[in-house]
Amino acid sequence: MKDGERQVAPTLNGIRRDHRLRYEFAAHALQKCSRVVDFSCGVGYGTQILANAGHKARGFDIDDEALAYAREHYAHADVTVEKANGNAPGELGDYDAAVCFETIEHIEDPRPLLKALHTSAPLLIASVPNEGVFPFSPEPGITIAYHFRHYTKYEFNALLQECGWCATEWCGQEGDESEVEPNINGRTIIVVARRDAMPDEKPNGKHVAILGLGGSITEFLEITKRKGGRSAFCDEVWAINALGDVFACDLVFHMDDVRIQEIRAAAAPATNIAALLPWIRKSKVPVVTSRAHPDYPALVEYPLEDVLNHLGHDYFNSTTAYAIAFAIHIGVAKISLFGLDFTYENQHHAEKGRACVEFWLGYARARGIKLLMPKTSTLMDACHTRSERLYGYDTVDVKFDIKETGEVKLDFVPKETLPTAEAIEASYDHTAPIAEQHLTKETS
Repeated sequence: MKDGERQVAPTLNGIRRDHRLRYEFAAHALQKCSRVVDFSCGVGYGTQILANAGHKARGFDIDDEALAYAREHYAHADVTVEKANGNAPGELGDYDAAVCFETIEHIEDPRPLLKALHTSAPLLIASVPNEGVFPFSPEPGITIAYHFRHYTKYEFNALLQECGWCATEWCGQEGDESEVEPNINGRTIIVVARRDAMPDEKPNGKHVAILGLGGSITEFLEITKRKGGRSAFCDEVWAINALGDVFACDLVFHMDDVRIQEIRAAAAPATNIAALLPWIRKSKVPVVTSRAHPDYPALVEYPLEDVLNHLGHDYFNSTTAYAIAFAIHIGVAKISLFGLDFTYENQHHAEKGRACVEFWLGYARARGIKLLMPKTSTLMDACHTRSERLYGYDTVDVKFDIKETGEVKLDFVPKETLPTAEAIEASYDHTAPIAEQHLTKETS
């Protein structure tokens, strides 16, 4: 039974304390009478702990000898243990929760396991050794027996995110005898994670409109006028920078440190930055930024660590990107974007930050968040028609028929005439200024 690796003892008193406490933490974290799968249950002491707390537990392990030991020493009326199918559990059935301790670091590629658990349970409680405190290779040429690697919190979160899990609670244990404590950077990392919304699921949450300084901001005025006000259109309005003093909004995002902005304002007192700072100083609306300042009471620091640990990426080069990531982090259902155009007069000259914003919008859409932007926006080339966005279909008109179920049916109608060589070459030329766009209704 891999002597020196497994915890083996005929009673719970012989099991190392930190191992027992992980299972006790899980047992108390679950709803009463939960159906739990304990993957890599070993000799079954943890599976019995779960059952002793009132849960129905089913353990899986790859080691026949360990399973036989579990049946002999840790039998319980609400416990079953059985052979796992290699490193991945295969078809486990449906459960209320999954527990996976002392396992992930033993598997070269744990993604199949985590994805299989994702299909079986909406909640996961798991642990890994903390690479920052308990390194996998403390000295050159030395490794931990039976382990493939250890994880930092950031790496573990990225792995969970890739497999469809969203961390809701981080805990840890400092040493071999330690209690499970929240947000402890100890030897062991413990996570409670929920099954995240997949692309075909609709997350529950708000509709947030994010307002930027580009030309398509006029569409926000048109839409809210027609609907009878902003509250008839969306749940919250978030403004970027100076728009917080232009529109009624619930949050303002100004990620530039006011200390830097004060230096800029002192050097150029006639600029918009110099005009913006006095408003921020007296703002009644929370202003989300990088660092708070005692002279600006409205400033609220961006929860950067929480967002990084939740979303698993540190790609931020604009205030707008931070705002979109925060919307994903808090679980909104829909994001509308106005004035976030990211294109200057010439469409070949794009403002810095567009690629980052498009990255986070793609991330949001992959999580099932609905996106809406006006046709006048150049962001993601929204100003083009749907057919024009389908590159390569130049000789046909593509007709869209969207069913009530959301299924898309296409009809390809051949064009009667094809463009001239001159017109074709003109379509590849991106040096000409963008033609003036007329107001049109919003599109998703």
